[in-house]
Amino acid sequence: VWAKETLSFTGLTALVEEDFIDKAKDQKEAAEAALKKLDSVVGLRPVKEMVKSLYAQLLLEQQKREMGIESRGAGSTLHMVFEGNPGTGKTTVARVVADLLKALGLLRTGHLVEADRSSLVAGYSGQTALKTKAVVESALGGVLFVDEAYALVGEDGKDSFGKEALDTLIKLVEDYRTDLVVIIAGYSAEMAKLLDSNPGLRSRFPNVMEFPDYSTEELVEIADQMLLQDVLMMSDAA
Repeated sequence: VWAKETLSFTGLTALVEEDFIDKAKDQKEAAEAALKKLDSVVGLRPVKEMVKSLYAQLLLEQQKREMGIESRGAGSTLHMVFEGNPGTGKTTVARVVADLLKALGLLRTGHLVEADRSSLVAGYSGQTALKTKAVVESALGGVLFVDEAYALVGEDGKDSFGKEALDTLIKLVEDYRTDLVVIIAGYSAEMAKLLDSNPGLRSRFPNVMEFPDYSTEELVEIADQMLLQDVLMMSDAA
């Protein structure tokens, strides 16, 4: 190795910035920050519990790998389905998931790319696959969040452009499974129909989270938080 000059004395002895970085500490702090952000979200108790359970499972698998212990969950897919009405915090939780996966070293960048039907479907035959591929590639290293994903199949299931986008997405999800997490989201009933419309979806998106509607008390708490951000308070009459 030395004779071929692939190593040098300086390379073996000189310290660089990375040598002084405690990656384990940085990852722990990043995960704690993400979990704190999750806890700050109003309501969504079952969603919070599922995210924390998933994080604990992935953390355990990471620790097993570091100790050289074979893990049953190794290689399992992390793609998810978020079901629920609009305005129930799905995008916020998706960002938390991205942060947690980055903290665990399962994603390179942990950035979130939001998309919908208009982002994936083109107006001409043959262009949809290219458009979908471009969106997927922009999310590599992070999370692709596809909102209202059920719109890709249409009500009658005869949307050829949407089907092309969905088929392309399914293929790319498999091709980039080690460098991308995809979350598809939408109304519960419509998402169930979407999963039933394509046999490959349920196996590729095994993690399903149901987002409940906010209660009246939770909506008031959210309103209070929004007002406090503008240094305002709700009157007793309100």
